[in-house]
Amino acid sequence: MKKILYIVGGIVAFLLLAAALIPVLFKDQIKAQVDKALAESLKADVYYSADDFQLSLFRHFPNASVGLKNFGVVGRDQFAGDTLVNVGEFELVLNLMSLFGDQITVNSVVLDQPRILAKVLSDGSANWDIAVEDTTAVTTDTASSEFAIRIKEWNVNNGEVIYIDNQSAMYAHLMGLNHRGSGDISQDVYDLQTSTQVDYLTFEFDTVEYLSNDRLQADVTLNMNMPESKYTFKDNTIRLNDFAFGFDGFVQMPDTSAVGVDLTFQTRETDFKNILSLVPGIYTDQYDDLKTEGTLAFDGFAKGTYRYDGTSMPAFAINLNVNNGRLQYPDLPTPVENVKVDLKVNSPSNDLEEMQVNLNEFHLDMGKNPVDMKAQVKGLTNMNVDANVKANVNLAQVSEIFPLEGMSLRGLFNLNATAKGVYNDGLGRMPQIQADMKLSDGYVKTTDFPAPVENMAVEATVTNTTGETADTKVSVPQFAFALDGQPFRGTAYLENPDDLFYDVTAKGTINLTKIDQMFKLEEMMEMPGLKIAGEINADIETKGRMSDVEAERYGDLPTSGTMQVSNFTYADADLPQGVTIKNAALQFNPDRMEITEYQGALGKSDVSLTGYVSNYIGYLFGENQTIRGKMDFRSNQFDVNEWMSDEETSETDTAAVTEPFEVPQDVDFTLTTAIQKVLYDNMELTNVKGDVIVRDGTVRMQGLSFGTLGGTIVMNGTYDSRNLSMPSFDFDMDINQVSIPQAYQTFNTVQALAPVAKAMSGNFNTKFKLAGNLDSGMNPMYNTLDGGGLISLVGASVKDLGLLQKINSVTKLNAPTNVDLRDVKIQAEVEDGKAVFNPFDVKVGDFKMTIGGSNSFTGAIDYLTQVEVPAGKVGGAVTSTLSSLIGQEINAPEKLLMNFNVGGTYDDPKVSLAGVNGVGGSGTTTKEAVTEAVKEKVDDLKEQAQAKADSARKAAEARAQQELEKAKQEAEQKAQAEADRLKKEAEERAKKEAQKLKDRFGLPK
Repeated sequence: MKKILYIVGGIVAFLLLAAALIPVLFKDQIKAQVDKALAESLKADVYYSADDFQLSLFRHFPNASVGLKNFGVVGRDQFAGDTLVNVGEFELVLNLMSLFGDQITVNSVVLDQPRILAKVLSDGSANWDIAVEDTTAVTTDTASSEFAIRIKEWNVNNGEVIYIDNQSAMYAHLMGLNHRGSGDISQDVYDLQTSTQVDYLTFEFDTVEYLSNDRLQADVTLNMNMPESKYTFKDNTIRLNDFAFGFDGFVQMPDTSAVGVDLTFQTRETDFKNILSLVPGIYTDQYDDLKTEGTLAFDGFAKGTYRYDGTSMPAFAINLNVNNGRLQYPDLPTPVENVKVDLKVNSPSNDLEEMQVNLNEFHLDMGKNPVDMKAQVKGLTNMNVDANVKANVNLAQVSEIFPLEGMSLRGLFNLNATAKGVYNDGLGRMPQIQADMKLSDGYVKTTDFPAPVENMAVEATVTNTTGETADTKVSVPQFAFALDGQPFRGTAYLENPDDLFYDVTAKGTINLTKIDQMFKLEEMMEMPGLKIAGEINADIETKGRMSDVEAERYGDLPTSGTMQVSNFTYADADLPQGVTIKNAALQFNPDRMEITEYQGALGKSDVSLTGYVSNYIGYLFGENQTIRGKMDFRSNQFDVNEWMSDEETSETDTAAVTEPFEVPQDVDFTLTTAIQKVLYDNMELTNVKGDVIVRDGTVRMQGLSFGTLGGTIVMNGTYDSRNLSMPSFDFDMDINQVSIPQAYQTFNTVQALAPVAKAMSGNFNTKFKLAGNLDSGMNPMYNTLDGGGLISLVGASVKDLGLLQKINSVTKLNAPTNVDLRDVKIQAEVEDGKAVFNPFDVKVGDFKMTIGGSNSFTGAIDYLTQVEVPAGKVGGAVTSTLSSLIGQEINAPEKLLMNFNVGGTYDDPKVSLAGVNGVGGSGTTTKEAVTEAVKEKVDDLKEQAQAKADSARKAAEARAQQELEKAKQEAEQKAQAEADRLKKEAEERAKKEAQKLKDRFGLPK
């Protein structure tokens, strides 16, 4: 018996030891199998460490636990670099004994600090769609399969979720997410109990922010009827900030095309204060101290079927009532009283055109200042509107009602607006409108700045008497204020949004530094990193019509005036380098804006400009308008590196990646440059002069000259960013006395296509053409390179040439390994990503060597080399070696011509002897033969390149034809639109004249 106990105890001890050691001893094998399974099932990359994997029988004994820390999922293709999920720690605790039955019981699942980024692109692609489609059809016998998993409880701790839907223009951000759920999911019908808390909830739809850092608490019990896909609300309370409501009814999803709903909802509490928690600015630390009165009622229903294709919507209704509402901050003397809201939204069928929104009453008294509003709206496409709003507010009382820390207000504000009629954007219809707004004796002062904004006066009227959009008129006869004694005033008149007519004047000084100090523009405009300062003094008058702007009829656009800018600075999160204008003077006329003075900086680079900008009005106010200009651009030092776009590739790979620079297609500028020093990548360019032309998404350099790498370069060429994923370039360079070692260290192209430059000294001259494409990191795509030119080496040499070392090894020829390249000229061509060199002669001690062939961008070399050995340099050992190689005895002639095939790479050349001839012999392996062989290689490459060029030309011709047809169609449409406009204007004039005649003679209308 004792022996049996020893045996059993040993077995148990062995099993416990194995359970503890297996994850340690076999973690690499386990990880390999997991990686294989993930690769086969996911279109994404999963990162984790085997060291963070835990399997334990002791941590939750007698249950087993599986854990993993610091793992995540990163997207591929269009979602490359996006981390879909990152989890701080995952733990699963399961009933060990259930592994031996037909149902596995999971006691708990815990996700600690998960970070989730869910993204939908404009084409509907979602980054969570990462499962590899299983194309294998498998028939499952559900009757024989009774295996199930039961999960008792799951928890999410301190999670964060970001949802970005570009297709639906929706954005949501949840921070501080804590969720707990339980339910026997192995059953067909069970109760799912959940509790969810979100500390900060932001929701935005179609650029409108509906929730901003609000708090959510949801305790929901759902009855889950899985066979019927029916989910019924039981006990539940959802609290948004302090506003609590709940649901009754069910949601059912019978198939993948529709959702059936039969729900009612209503508030759980009736205190007016609860709904105030949803008002931005009120739900703060002082919310609990608010004194409130009044009752709240909020309820509604949704019943019917929602189909994903949009063909059916459930009927629904929402009712909100507030009676006798009152609120007062404890430390302020004046309350908001008599708050009344009666809002009813009713959509009685699945046709949203029948939806009605009735704001029967909205009223409140801000002290003695009443605010009233009513609105009835029916339909969506043809939106029938009948609304009015009226407010009279003494701004001095606002600070007695709401806590405005550090701010004082004064002034009288009046608003009286009515709108009645049909709004239909497609038909150019809008309600008849009469809106009047006036601010007088306005005054604003903050503790952050000692001087106030005072003498504020605004008068504005919006009218539309016909319901036609074209008849809309906006008049601002007065807009004025004074800041720290500096006055500014302006007027504006606008009419006809379809062909906007404008008449605007502005005169005075705007001190941006003071305005920013007073109003904290970074917070007010929600622009992180915004820094703005400076002073603008303007005296401008402009008027005109947008059709004249688009047609460039500048004579019909009277514009005049001046503007001075001083000590201006601007920076934000998208422009962290910042822009500075020390002094600038501008003069305006209808055709152009003259820049008579501009001294400033772009980032760390000083800039001086003079010149003009034309079509600035069309660019500012029109669509698809191009701004044009011609300027002299001067700088002492310009740092291009500061403006190169860098991004981090992912959260797990923080290496910066340079992105292609996108040239705007709506800019047409010619810059005549004179820059003393330019810093670009690892280069320093000096005395930069020439023209830089920005046009149609390209930058063209014309006669651009500069000094660099010990010499000078003159460049003509183009950078084309219209295909931003693969920009192209086409340069023609005249290079003089540039250092070969520095060129090798500076240019990746030289390293790839001329690796011998690594061991060279001296300078070179060349007139070289090079064209090709750039990848997403602004690196040349070597297989697209094309060009060529003559390279002249000046005082150049190569030390310890590896090729000669290999020739010596093969032939036992004791040739020097230093090569004199003085006054050598090399004709080189780049075809299909290879640099092909026509044969050229170099001197190697007393020997002469002829080299020709190619380098590929992959590092491979393919040379044909001939070495001419003079008399007396061939010893017996060499002759014996050559005899054994060619299979016959050789008597050393006056000269030997040894021919070699060279492959491999520059650092590891592979040399083989191709033939040996004496001078005057019958052999044909001479320099001419080398030249012919290289020519054949060049011809082959040219044929391949020509085929690619023909294909590209045909594609370009097709694109050009498409663009021509498109431009022709647009021109015809524009001409037709102009003809229709003129016809309509003529008809309107005729109608008005006819009506005048009828009125004159008393005829019926």
